[in-house]
Amino acid sequence: MIIRIKKLHILAAVFGLLCVSFLLALKAEKPFRQVFAAEDERLLPIVMYHHVTEKAKRAGKYVIKADELRRDLEYIEKKGYTTVCVQDLIDFVDGKKQLPQKIIMLTFDDGFESVRELAQPLLKEKKMRAVLSVVGSITESYSQNGDRNVNYAYLGWDDLSELQESGDFEIQNHTYDMHNLNKAGRKGMARKSGESPVDYENALTDDLMRMQELLESRSNIKSTAVAYPFGSYSNHTLDIVKRLGFRASLVCEERVNKITRSNSDCLYNLGRYNRPSGKSTESFFEKLGI
Repeated sequence: MIIRIKKLHILAAVFGLLCVSFLLALKAEKPFRQVFAAEDERLLPIVMYHHVTEKAKRAGKYVIKADELRRDLEYIEKKGYTTVCVQDLIDFVDGKKQLPQKIIMLTFDDGFESVRELAQPLLKEKKMRAVLSVVGSITESYSQNGDRNVNYAYLGWDDLSELQESGDFEIQNHTYDMHNLNKAGRKGMARKSGESPVDYENALTDDLMRMQELLESRSNIKSTAVAYPFGSYSNHTLDIVKRLGFRASLVCEERVNKITRSNSDCLYNLGRYNRPSGKSTESFFEKLGI
């Protein structure tokens, strides 16, 4: 009898604790929901680099000095951020993997030789990764001429294969030949004045698919994202990009992105912050909330 009474007391105590927990949960329903939502959302700042140099006189708005890049990576490491690539975001959105709370993406546009010569060693040292978006027509040209001058040259198809295989870079599509200002009246991937929707879709499709095919045939790379040259696009651009099977797109608008599980649309038109030379690491990353 005494044992039964003790069991009843224990059950009553447990029931009481459950009731209290339930009431506290109701009272604090919003915070509980926020914690749950935090597991399904990530804030993603993206840094946009281009060319890297060791010569101060060559540095500028789109050319960062190697020692500045080193300080950036050291800062990111100190703040406890993990670098991610596009496939990491796709897997998170699709529910295939979890991501750390503090993530950041580093992107390099155009495919300069300096990315391999100067940026890759720094990334490798810090065990970080970056997204490299390349232009097909330029890659084709430098694959043929063999020019390796770190001050101005670009990477070739074989170089892209090596970078992808290294795990230091994820290679993405920066168009085949739309990295131009006002070429035949077009700026980047934007629609030309007077161009019909059908003609625009055909032009964009031909260019992006040509680049996709070359990446796969020459470098064994299947690109999942497209970076818009100069950040230029039109009202129909995103619909075309989606129809072509790209899972993400990168623009040049400066904002921090919110990546949400089960929301594929959040991976399109991702904002990026251009990293110029001459600005301190601390002041630059302050804009990104880091």
